Amino acid sequence: MKMLLRVAAASMVLATAGCALLPNNRFFTPPPASADAPWLRVVDNTEQTSIYQTLNGQRSGGLIRSSEWVLQNTQDRGMPKASGEDYNIDYYETPLVAGVETAVENVYVEGKHQCLISARFTPEQGKKYQFRLESDTLNFRCRVHAAEVVKDNHGMWSLKPLQNVRYSAKEGSGWHPMHTSL
Repeated sequence: MKMLLRVAAASMVLATAGCALLPNNRFFTPPPASADAPWLRVVDNTEQTSIYQTLNGQRSGGLIRSSEWVLQNTQDRGMPKASGEDYNIDYYETPLVAGVETAVENVYVEGKHQCLISARFTPEQGKKYQFRLESDTLNFRCRVHAAEVVKDNHGMWSLKPLQNVRYSAKEGSGWHPMHTSL
């Protein structure tokens, strides 16, 4: 009987404390797609990726992928694929609100090394974008490639580097070093 009471008491404590033990994350909710909405594809092997948009000073959005829950969140919504790119990895496609500052935040973890890179841009109506995190685990560094998905002169889809992006880390030909966490 004592054992039954202990099990019942332990179950009650776990049941009432369970919500406090789980992460409290907000998730990104895509806006309704319209014919001229901009689209974004995030291609990555990150530990966590989030999308945020800021309209009239209000920031909304949240998590689209997290490996802590094994949330492999491939969402193929029909965006054109750039020739020569590998899409056998996790990716997420979503419409965005045009003319609104958008942040794509990527976190990569390799053992005790990690990096966080935020890339901010303002999507334009009807355009398609692709952001990809690249990591170099041998040298413990990472960077983001931001591009517009465009048709080339031969009618093939290709990636054109996006110019008006603000990064929280060094970009261009430079790399952002990973930080050590203990």
